[in-house]
Amino acid sequence: MTKRFLALIFIICAIWISACQKEYNPFDSPITATQGDFTAKINGVSWVANVKAATRQGGVIVLYGNSSDKKSIVLRVADSGVHNYSLHTASQDNVGAYTDSAINPNAFATNQWDIAGSYGNVNITSIDTARKTMSGTFSMRVYRMLDSLSRTITEGVFTNIPYASAPPAPSGTDSFRVKVDGVPFSYNLLIGISVFGKVNISAAQNQAPAVGLSLPDTIRTGTYQFDIIDYIGQYNPSSTLFLQADTGTITILEHNVATKRIRGNFHFKANQPFTHLPPDVQLTEGYFSVKYQ
Repeated sequence: MTKRFLALIFIICAIWISACQKEYNPFDSPITATQGDFTAKINGVSWVANVKAATRQGGVIVLYGNSSDKKSIVLRVADSGVHNYSLHTASQDNVGAYTDSAINPNAFATNQWDIAGSYGNVNITSIDTARKTMSGTFSMRVYRMLDSLSRTITEGVFTNIPYASAPPAPSGTDSFRVKVDGVPFSYNLLIGISVFGKVNISAAQNQAPAVGLSLPDTIRTGTYQFDIIDYIGQYNPSSTLFLQADTGTITILEHNVATKRIRGNFHFKANQPFTHLPPDVQLTEGYFSVKYQ
């Protein structure tokens, strides 16, 4: 395993982050979630998304499709407008991900392959700035380091998917605080999103430094030890250094699945994943109250 696996939870969160808004959630935007078409073949089997969404903001384009059988595809690229984007395994900007959360909530992704190379492409063929829709094609091979499985996604097509380009004013009801080596952590971005069977929470100063939590979407009140699969804590001092919770706990004080609000306390020591090598960073007095989508 490499640090790309640990970076994935932040890719999932960051795909929805605006570059200038705090406490922004894209699904509050007035997008008709069933508008447009989003289809592909997954290992040769036809797949059709019944929920579609997209954003174009902060220099990033994201497309998301989810089917009724809990299969999801996420495409994220650095915005160059109408363009054919390569999904290279070393890229943190252009990434494709796939999950079948009915079987396993852990995601496959184009940037988890061990051998460097291009593992797909997203070809955005048209962007209608008046109607705010985009269309194009995609294909990719995605890999999951956790169990060395892969999926081949072909004949991907998205047509007239509506996108949000300006987030609404933040509600001001969410909060996140933690001390990093005794210093209060400041952020200008806070987001909560449920995807791939996980509730992902990310607080960041643009993209880094960033603090993130990834928890099962079925989590109940109680105290849990951080691990590398189900209860993940992460601290990214920069866009190239990813530290994971080595020891520590998270206590869920509230998880209301009806209102989608989750609240809790946490603390952990973060260091390099799997090797447990320095730097050792202490995150203490953590608290969050976030509404996710």
